[in-house]
Amino acid sequence: MALVSGTFPGHSETWRGIRKFLAHIAVLGMLASVNSLAQTKPADTNAGPSPAKLERMPESLELRYALSALPPYLRDGATTFILDPAKGYVLNKKGTNGMTCIVVRSDWQYTVRPFRDDIYWPVCYDAEGSKTLLQDYFYAAELRAQGVEAKQVHTEVTKRFGTAAYPNPARAGIAYMLAPIMRTFGDSKVVDPFTMNMPHYMFYAPNVKDADIGGKPFSQYPFVLSMSPGRDDVIIPFAGETEKGKILSESKELLNDLCSYRDFLCTNEKTRTQMPVN
Repeated sequence: MALVSGTFPGHSETWRGIRKFLAHIAVLGMLASVNSLAQTKPADTNAGPSPAKLERMPESLELRYALSALPPYLRDGATTFILDPAKGYVLNKKGTNGMTCIVVRSDWQYTVRPFRDDIYWPVCYDAEGSKTLLQDYFYAAELRAQGVEAKQVHTEVTKRFGTAAYPNPARAGIAYMLAPIMRTFGDSKVVDPFTMNMPHYMFYAPNVKDADIGGKPFSQYPFVLSMSPGRDDVIIPFAGETEKGKILSESKELLNDLCSYRDFLCTNEKTRTQMPVN
């Protein structure tokens, strides 16, 4: 009872020392508990996922692949950019004919799909598209290189549309996508990207709808694809079967090299007939 009441006849100084020692031990125990909790606290579940890291393509392969989007007679005079995943697109060669070619690796148009590391589609814009629509892909690549996730990239890119610094196209024009193979998403119902041997043309025509041209989506007839409605609306006609066959035949070496580089860029019976819909 004397210990509980705090009295210890003849030994008051000793008891005060014991109490100080016990208090010191208690404080140390509390600090240790707090530190342990801090170390074991789970990660913030509200943090967004980190964008999938892109691997740089071999430069010569990337250039051949990018230029394959153009008809052969336009390739020598085209401007080319290559992707540095740590920075964005960097100039490789300044051309003379107004055409600019890249390999797109980031499909930024979607708000619900995270960035992936298996998107590959070459595109070459004419002079007007190079000044306008192509800049969206440059900016997206730059933001992704900074670690910005896909949804925020979409927000940052689209909020600049139509501003003085980033005007919409002033006229109709063309983006060539005649590469022998591509890998990208299809319609909004498609979960995973498709690999397709689908050379085609894209005539950009802001605000044009299928109803305006009698378009039939994803058919052998021309149709409208609205990638960024009001800015990046394009009329798509596919290359005919004869032209497609010639493109694939003339691109055998490139197709073999792409297949060696990545399995999902291999051509097979399925990719020859695959359309961007299930």
